Amino acid sequence: MAIGAIFLSLFAVSILLGSSSGSPVWMATTTIPAGSKITPSEIQMVKANLASDSGHFLSGTQGIAGQYATRLLQRGDLIAVTDLTRKSAIATATFLPIGVAVNDLPSDLMVGDLVDVYVIPKDQMVLPAVVAHRISIQSVDQKSRALGGSVAVTVAASASLATIIVTAESQGRLVLARDPL
Repeated sequence: MAIGAIFLSLFAVSILLGSSSGSPVWMATTTIPAGSKITPSEIQMVKANLASDSGHFLSGTQGIAGQYATRLLQRGDLIAVTDLTRKSAIATATFLPIGVAVNDLPSDLMVGDLVDVYVIPKDQMVLPAVVAHRISIQSVDQKSRALGGSVAVTVAASASLATIIVTAESQGRLVLARDPL
């Protein structure tokens, strides 16, 4: 009988907690870079009491998977109406995978960071050079980072810039430096 009373009280508490006066809204469960297509695994519906601001946020009943982020969304951000678009802002972007030595990138590099790409040529008679400015990081392979050696990093670049980065990668070692702005 005591066990039944415990289960009944736990059930009552769960009902009370679930009946909060909030509206269902979408929240980012992971970092979503600007221009990225949103997948169902990156979002979650949560209840939030938004009062008069509820019109600024997308209702949980509106489907947002498949739309594109207009800004960097951090984990835990509620997704506002202005944070999404149906058309890709970087439709002409190439998502380019590159290999970067574990010591040639910031140790805390994250998705959405902007980086400058440098090349250190194999030919020691040629000076290092900047290859690209303010390139958006789309993914960082944490498994390869933990193993050391080469880290798989995906960047978003225009087709012409992707060609320059690939050429630079063939001529030497790439180094990524976080853009300070």
